[in-house]
Amino acid sequence: MPELPHIASDSALDTLLSTSRWTALLLGAVLVTTPPVSAASDPSLSARDAQNKRFSEQIMAESRQHSPTLTTTYNHIITYGQSLASAAEGWPALSKQPGYDNLMLGDSPRSATFSGARFVPVGEASFKPLRAVVQLKRDPKTILDSAAIAKLEQRAQEEGESVEVGALNMARRLYLEKHGVESDPEHLFVASNASTSGRSISQLSKVGGTHEYRRVLQAVDQAKRIADAQGASYSISAFFWLQGEYDYAEVQGGINDKAAYKKMLRQLRDDLNTDTAKAIGQAQMPAFISYQTDAKSSVVDGSLDIGIAQWELAQEEPNWYLAGPVYPYVDKGTHLSANGYRWFGQMLGKVYHHVVVEQRGWQPLSPRRATIEGREILMDFHVPHPPLAFSEPYLGHKTRMIENYGFVLTDDEGKVPVENIEVAADTVLRLVVARDLAGIPTIRYASHEVGGAGELHDSDPTVADTNYEYLPEEGMPEEANIEALVGKPYPLHNWSIAFEIKATPGHDSAR
Repeated sequence: MPELPHIASDSALDTLLSTSRWTALLLGAVLVTTPPVSAASDPSLSARDAQNKRFSEQIMAESRQHSPTLTTTYNHIITYGQSLASAAEGWPALSKQPGYDNLMLGDSPRSATFSGARFVPVGEASFKPLRAVVQLKRDPKTILDSAAIAKLEQRAQEEGESVEVGALNMARRLYLEKHGVESDPEHLFVASNASTSGRSISQLSKVGGTHEYRRVLQAVDQAKRIADAQGASYSISAFFWLQGEYDYAEVQGGINDKAAYKKMLRQLRDDLNTDTAKAIGQAQMPAFISYQTDAKSSVVDGSLDIGIAQWELAQEEPNWYLAGPVYPYVDKGTHLSANGYRWFGQMLGKVYHHVVVEQRGWQPLSPRRATIEGREILMDFHVPHPPLAFSEPYLGHKTRMIENYGFVLTDDEGKVPVENIEVAADTVLRLVVARDLAGIPTIRYASHEVGGAGELHDSDPTVADTNYEYLPEEGMPEEANIEALVGKPYPLHNWSIAFEIKATPGHDSAR
């Protein structure tokens, strides 16, 4: 089944971004990341910043006991979703050699079946050292070698470097460092990827779907049987969820509606817990860690409904976490590149370590509130690692300037021209508009109007487990040879999620 087509051609996207670039140039100050104004010189600003930091410190340090601790021999992490979960176009494989003592079910994290109700391990049904492979799409039990990968067509949909490989390698490094050991055979991570490219959430659901839901159950059943045969303990530690493009685009039964998506995803998470963890007698629910679907896929009405649904669920449900967006990472259009998948996988591994291994709370970089006074708007943020900063994200293999850093303001009279945006304090942005506001303004970030991307991130110093690679001999295009990245650890800043928020009157300190 074909995956979601490109929303716009490369030339159309370049035109959009070029227009945005000239808009920013005309505005002048918007192009420059203004140094933060000293919060100490503004008592109200200082108070807001202090309140935000206390809030964030409490969130990040909060003791959580929701997910199972790593007390079993085999701790299973399962990826589920559509094409960004299955790593469509994620070739060539980068993590070809096992990085640690991580394991997978068979010779690939994915099934030997591209779609359908069966999870069939590639090769023997046993635990093998975790590594990334590229599988032939028309016959996924076939693993491609470097020569075959080099011959793939530019837009070939073969699945390769999937996020769980980078995630578990990152998480394992942090785990081993925490315990001061080189390996821990008594507490191992096992990866499986039960995803299917080109599916809406209704198709991936337990009831009324296309039966791919059963792939998760079969992966669990086979892994547990292997553990039982060894007399070893087994638990399901976490699910990684990457899906939503077909719901944004209303393809294959997808519905671009926040309430509908929340209802279906909450039910899907509950069904997974019931049919896997509870079914094997596990008392604690596995952690549910999601990405935020890019709004560039929102081709119906430009809404942020799917991304906001994912954010709200992570705020409302225990043991549910939104790791962050995927718009900043190198991609091939709709899908990430091999480096993009591994880059975001490192982010997933960082969050997994924080919430499962460390048993602490997590929220992504996200807005707390916005207040307005005259033509000035102050926005408070939860910032995992202050201060806030701006950088151009990667769209394709190039960093691109996003109009107004990704912010769009509207009021009762329509779109509001922005005069300036700056970091006013470590956790506060100041937006100055170019005309008087009519009514209560709405602020959008990383919406469809700006290509589903933005430039706002924090200053997380975490060092990635692995480096960006350029492999031209395996079909990587010349533009993937990015001097700023090649041979260097992937930057692991936390980028702001896409959001929509209403401003309220007043500059009083944050509550």
